[in-house]
Amino acid sequence: MVSPPTNRDMVQHGTTLAVDGTCLPVKIFYGHVNWLVETGVDAIFLPRLISTSPREYICPKFMGLPDMIAAAFPGQYCFITPLVNLSCSSRLLRKELERVGNLLGASPRQTRLAWDEALAAQKDYQAFLLAGNWPGDYGKEPGSAVSQPAEDTHLRIGLLGHSYVIYDRVASMDAVHRLHAMGAKVLTVDMLPADRTDAQVRRFPKRMFWTSGRRILGAAWEFADMPVDGLIYITAFGCGTDSLTAELVERTVRRRSGIPQLILNIDEHTGQAGVVTRLEAFVDMARWRRGR
Repeated sequence: MVSPPTNRDMVQHGTTLAVDGTCLPVKIFYGHVNWLVETGVDAIFLPRLISTSPREYICPKFMGLPDMIAAAFPGQYCFITPLVNLSCSSRLLRKELERVGNLLGASPRQTRLAWDEALAAQKDYQAFLLAGNWPGDYGKEPGSAVSQPAEDTHLRIGLLGHSYVIYDRVASMDAVHRLHAMGAKVLTVDMLPADRTDAQVRRFPKRMFWTSGRRILGAAWEFADMPVDGLIYITAFGCGTDSLTAELVERTVRRRSGIPQLILNIDEHTGQAGVVTRLEAFVDMARWRRGR
């Protein structure tokens, strides 16, 4: 039995295996796959994500993850890689799901029933997030979940960024828990109604065709209207989509409301002390501004 790696080992192994030009989340992904291979699991489920919404697409690096991972572990492992592309016919996804079900010994009917159950669970999970809860708390016993400060007496900080960055304690340098410890109530795009963020993002003259970027832009506009006491955007160094989205967020918020903004650009060399110092300074400034 291989013991779980430390956060530092996960990043170091992933950085060693990853191809040049990849961002920190992808390097962490390499580290996770490396650990799974070392534990001796029979196969790894690694969907090829192309599109999860019509006319919208996923980050190009994520599209190529199955190929990059297969190249890092040539000929020695089984990867189950169904194609997820909702910009095409939904029949394609059903066929891909049935193919995976067949690999796992399930009939087409069993696969469809499992898919229906998964959709119901996803709907319940999204309602859980809309209530202001955190993904890691889903399914926990009452009283064991992460508690946020009371909204009426604390700062409200909007936290922007890809979900696989802001919710990951390694990729985000544990920003969420650090902000909670500083007395800030943290809000993310998943805590905002989708119809509100969709309506907000339609104010832009051109459609954003990256799903995550579109949600971030809509959330930034919604936060500016709420308003919150400050906005923090956590981005991974080398993220191509964020190079555009972060700039659009900064300009939009500055033009609309003047809410204080902080952009944290993180890679495998980022030190915790520097991140903590910047978060503390930002929270202190936002608290001073609120009390003027």
